[in-house]
Amino acid sequence: MVWRIVELGTGALMQNIICFSSDFGLEDTWVGVCHAVIHEACPHSRIVNLSHLIPAFDIRKGAAVAAAGVYQLPEAIHLVVVDPGVGGSRADLCLVCESGTRLVGPDNGVLIPASRRAGGVECAIAIDSDKIDFRSPLATFHARDVMAPAAAALACGVEPSSLGHPVDPAGLTPGPFGPCVQEGSHVKAEVVDIDRFGSIRIGITDEELGEFGFDRGTLELGFGHVVIEVPFRETFSDVGEGEPVALLDSSGWLTLALRTDSAADRYGIEPGDAARVRSAG
Repeated sequence: MVWRIVELGTGALMQNIICFSSDFGLEDTWVGVCHAVIHEACPHSRIVNLSHLIPAFDIRKGAAVAAAGVYQLPEAIHLVVVDPGVGGSRADLCLVCESGTRLVGPDNGVLIPASRRAGGVECAIAIDSDKIDFRSPLATFHARDVMAPAAAALACGVEPSSLGHPVDPAGLTPGPFGPCVQEGSHVKAEVVDIDRFGSIRIGITDEELGEFGFDRGTLELGFGHVVIEVPFRETFSDVGEGEPVALLDSSGWLTLALRTDSAADRYGIEPGDAARVRSAG
């Protein structure tokens, strides 16, 4: 069964957007055929291609991209496919978050940081492929045969509970990085991501900076034996060439950057490294 719903309910102007991220690349047909399935099932849906250049099998990067997408478009449906375990025992999921954000993807942790950005998981549905498509899913392409049709159904107003059966959110696979925690005067977090300019994204949000009472003047950032004090500023150009700066980047993470240089290269930082943050004043 394929949903082909044309009429959209009240408030659907934003809620029929599907924000699509994957590690599929652009050389093959995989992104295009997922678009085709979505448009066939729900012609009124709109697709935002957030990124399809996530490194192959990189669940951490996929989770960071998805969380950035939720930060930008919390009302959208987020289809996130980085799925090295496709065809195995892991479930295909639809997560409904406390804020109303809906996430579709595999149960391998890639959706969990995005769900935290959206207030946490309110309910989790294991998608039943028999309820959303006219054929048995191909073991190697659940994105086309299960997850894209599920996202299209949501975009056309189908209730998430109609996609499958509920599962306990506590039993979902944990995310590739956890929430930040306060320990004494420090907040401990992980390096979530390194962007293409070498800026170091740390798993602390603007709201969390406020909750932990940070002085926004100067921050002390620690990564192993590397400890530096940096000014907290609005943008990169608020410091001189090659100088470090702490800021909130476009993905909503606390970020250590160098003006026109790579902070990751200078300080030898990689995704997954532990970070310690506190006010330096």
